[in-house]
Amino acid sequence: MTTGYKKYMKKNSTKDYGLLKLFIISFFGMLLVFTFLIKTLTPSVDVSIGGDRPEPEIDNSEEMKKIVDGRLAMIQDEDQGKNFSDLMKRAEDIKNEPETLSGSNTEDSVAEALKTPVADPVYKVFIGTYTSAEQAKVANDIIMEGGSNLTPIVKCIGSNNYTLQVGIFKNKQSAEGLLYTIQQNHLPGRIVQEY
Repeated sequence: MTTGYKKYMKKNSTKDYGLLKLFIISFFGMLLVFTFLIKTLTPSVDVSIGGDRPEPEIDNSEEMKKIVDGRLAMIQDEDQGKNFSDLMKRAEDIKNEPETLSGSNTEDSVAEALKTPVADPVYKVFIGTYTSAEQAKVANDIIMEGGSNLTPIVKCIGSNNYTLQVGIFKNKQSAEGLLYTIQQNHLPGRIVQEY
């Protein structure tokens, strides 16, 4: 009986690994099937770096600088206490003035134009309101890098109250056109009318 018991114990000690083999084979088989499906169903993405020829860019930066520089000069003059309407009136008078006048008459007419108050409204276009200059600077950088062709400057409009000024115009239609562009870029723009 002891040999029968030994055979019985030997038979029980050898386990059947058939189920484990079936699990491993089916697991790796399904892994291969899912990998193949994922690879065929995902779109191909070009991840190469460099090697492409850059497209030629049209350089109109000089033209844009002239436009921006003129606007910034007007805003800077306004900050120094010069009235925008007077500056615009003076510029128009100088353009429209005949060249036959003598130098002293020209100086007198410019001085007279600066003395006469003008009641024409001025339309300023602003973006946002910020509680610190740092916040306004960050917003300015975001707008400049956003590709919207807007060139705002940070303006202090009160104690701990800042905004970004984008433009200053003599006619409302131009200001509304710029406001429309601002709104198309999903920015909080507004027009302020001053005299």
